Amino acid sequence: MTAFYSMRLIYAAFLASPQGTKRVIESAHEPGIAMSLPLVILAIASIYIGYVMKDLMIGVGSPYLEFVGKETHHAMESEFMPVIIK
Repeated sequence: MTAFYSMRLIYAAFLASPQGTKRVIESAHEPGIAMSLPLVILAIASIYIGYVMKDLMIGVGSPYLEFVGKETHHAMESEFMPVIIK
């Protein structure tokens, strides 16, 4: 069902001819700053929150999205390091 509605949406948005009157179609325009500014603020906030909360989503110490290199030592991994007892 999701595939059906997705294809229907793509068809309606990009492939079908416009359904409005000529006056409505000619008056269509990009939104002004009143619409663009909140969208930019939300985009920046979502990127920041996503970066800060990535450990909550994918796990602490996960190598996924690690930008500093493979030799980085994580605090979570130190609990599971093998210890040799003589």
